[in-house]
Amino acid sequence: MLKDRQAGPRRGLIAAVIVIPIALVAALWLPRWWEGRELKAAREIAGVGSKIVPGSMTDARRKVDPGLSREQLVTAIGQPSFAVGTEGKDARHEIWTYYFHDGTMTINLTDGAAVRIGTIYGTPRVPKKGGGY
Repeated sequence: MLKDRQAGPRRGLIAAVIVIPIALVAALWLPRWWEGRELKAAREIAGVGSKIVPGSMTDARRKVDPGLSREQLVTAIGQPSFAVGTEGKDARHEIWTYYFHDGTMTINLTDGAAVRIGTIYGTPRVPKKGGGY
């Protein structure tokens, strides 16, 4: 009879010894992990660490005209440094950004075809890890 009374509190103590450290580790580790996950996603959205495309922006601009398809753009000037896009019910819009040593070229695509091409001359402002350009 005495053993039965002591078995209940011991089981609770053993469970507490196991559960409390696990809960403590989760409380300390999970927020840090979640924040790191969100930071990584934000960096991807912002184009952190995008590469500089070899060549000159002026030469690349001469090869690109509105109406070129996605495949023709990649063949003409290569993969973009950074690309984002949205897909709606009837249309897909993308923005491709090319960073060159002498400037930045932005190409807006709608349904896989270049619609608008913008250029900015000067040192490109590529976001860096840890902030800044």
